[in-house]
Amino acid sequence: MERRTFLKTTTLAAAALATPGLVRAQSAKTLRIGTITPGSHFWTQTMDRVGTSLAEKSGGMFETQVFPSGQLGNEATMIQQIQAGGLEMGFLTVAEFSNRIDDMSALFAPYLVPDVTHASKLLTGATATGMLDQFSNLGMKGLGFGLGGMRHLISRDEAQTSADLAGRKYRITPFAALRDFYGLMGVAPTPVPLPGLFDALANGQVDGADIDLELAWKLKLYDQAPNLKTTSQMMFPVVAVVSGRYWAALSDEEKMMLSETVSEQIDWLFSQYIEFEPKWLDDLKGTGMNVTTADPAFFGDTLGKWSGIWEPKAPSIIGLREEAAALM
Repeated sequence: MERRTFLKTTTLAAAALATPGLVRAQSAKTLRIGTITPGSHFWTQTMDRVGTSLAEKSGGMFETQVFPSGQLGNEATMIQQIQAGGLEMGFLTVAEFSNRIDDMSALFAPYLVPDVTHASKLLTGATATGMLDQFSNLGMKGLGFGLGGMRHLISRDEAQTSADLAGRKYRITPFAALRDFYGLMGVAPTPVPLPGLFDALANGQVDGADIDLELAWKLKLYDQAPNLKTTSQMMFPVVAVVSGRYWAALSDEEKMMLSETVSEQIDWLFSQYIEFEPKWLDDLKGTGMNVTTADPAFFGDTLGKWSGIWEPKAPSIIGLREEAAALM
């Protein structure tokens, strides 16, 4: 979608033609990108880098604005804006999209991959790339999956087995696949906005959280939840999507430029998590947290029961598992 300036007089029109900067402004491709993460988060930094790179490659033709911290609304609101063409692009959690496309829950299948290195390969593999086509059903173009680290458990009181979790209240991201995962263990899934999680742990509103190492460290959750069980039971992917209307208005060259730029910066995002996940774990250990590691046996029969529910709903699970096995 082009931003157009309507010139009302021939004098202004002549001035515009004589001034390359004004002509460039007339033909500029405005690209507003919404995300829920703050400016310091790697997801937001990735989109900032997309904007910088696009400006350089296009000679300023792409004019990008990134709106972090949910400035344009929550993810559900931004999805509606993208569908309507009111927002050009979003870098949003796959969790939110899984509420609209069941097959996206395949990316949350427990123990698909052991770490962020393998996750980065799986999310750029054939099955995940093919899943991007499903966003067309929502009036969007999927450009690529990124990552927000692996998921772990933090808690006020230690858990030796998943049976110890029964009856506890855990903060989770509210989407069906994760609610089922914790519900099968008798956990009360409790949605709490991330900015309020520290206080929710402090006042006992929740007993623990399904969390990644980045947020456990940056939100200082170790002060209220001193037990960390490193489980790496799931990936937490993010996806770059563009409004179908915006995409249709781009030339083939512009589409290629945007796609390649997003792909390049998502590769940068992967590299950050590969580098920093071990550092965050060391930082958390340095706080005196009780850090223990659990393998899939910790979750008992929950894994099989979850698969029984979700394999029929999310058929891409099979292809992802086959690809993941080949990566080992």
